[in-house]
Amino acid sequence: MGNKSPLLNIIFQSLNKVTRNMLRDFGEIENLQVSPTSIARFVANTENKIERSLIEDLTKARPDWQFKAKTEEETSENKYYWIIDTLNGKTNFSHAFPYFSISIAVEYNNEIICTVILDPLRDEIYFAEKGKGSFQNDRRIRVSNRKSINNCIFSIYNDQNLDYNSTAIDDIRIMKELALQNSSVTREFGSSALNYAWLASGKIDCLFTTNLNKNQIACGELLIKEAGGYISNLKYINAYRAPNDFHIGANPVIHKELLKKINNLKK
Repeated sequence: MGNKSPLLNIIFQSLNKVTRNMLRDFGEIENLQVSPTSIARFVANTENKIERSLIEDLTKARPDWQFKAKTEEETSENKYYWIIDTLNGKTNFSHAFPYFSISIAVEYNNEIICTVILDPLRDEIYFAEKGKGSFQNDRRIRVSNRKSINNCIFSIYNDQNLDYNSTAIDDIRIMKELALQNSSVTREFGSSALNYAWLASGKIDCLFTTNLNKNQIACGELLIKEAGGYISNLKYINAYRAPNDFHIGANPVIHKELLKKINNLKK
């Protein structure tokens, strides 16, 4: 995708400004011989610096656009909203585990029309605009083309900072049983945004998430859809319109197979 849109260029430039400092802070985590409280303050300071920089740059580029808070508030029609996640995978970052990301999405009329996920350590940027496909750097990406859940890689993400419930526990248990029955493996990486990106690019075959709010889902649904995949709850409702549910993402064939198997097991 040689000619990127003005909107994508704005987002890329804002992310480029924060990447170097973020990587420098990550490099210091390993060497910090301090208490967990001190590390938490250090990481919070990293987040604040990223957020201030992104808000300043995005506001300067689009002064009439608003920022969507992390709450589930309703948004106005015919208005644009920025949705930013300054450090997705904060626990990983805090432990110098190399799997975290930054994401920026744009919502218009309660629909995501543009999304960008940056993996700063691998210098990989995933992005999509409505109707234009999904990309990793300058390469078009597609979801895995497997036709069966046999020998798939299942990825799990649960946000334990949100209310946990017995239904979510049961859904994850069923999913793990399916993986074992079909000689598949499960992986828990710790960054929902990068999990979305890896599903969209075919690195993993199936994605299961629980307890994610709309802002956490915003960066993923369009990227997966434009890469030829689906992500929904067990009632086939798109993930962005069904926050805090148990969500399944995969290519159309595996997605259909998984929903059928899981719904049958839950009867």
